[in-house]
Amino acid sequence: MDNTYLFSSSTSVDELYILVKWPFVQDLMEYDWFRAECLLYQAFEEQEYLDSAYFVPLRRIYEVKNEDS
Repeated sequence: MDNTYLFSSSTSVDELYILVKWPFVQDLMEYDWFRAECLLYQAFEEQEYLDSAYFVPLRRIYEVKNEDS
């Protein structure tokens, strides 16, 4: 997959994740790739606890956005 979006010269969106909070993540949970590719956010020590927040691959966000266009 050739992606034109670049974070830096060595990092593409294929390697980046974005934290998606509830209820926005709910729609993404319906995709087949969600369970295999998304990571549940877990708070450690002083971090804010977020219920049902997931790290989602940025490329998947672009794919979903492009479906809606």
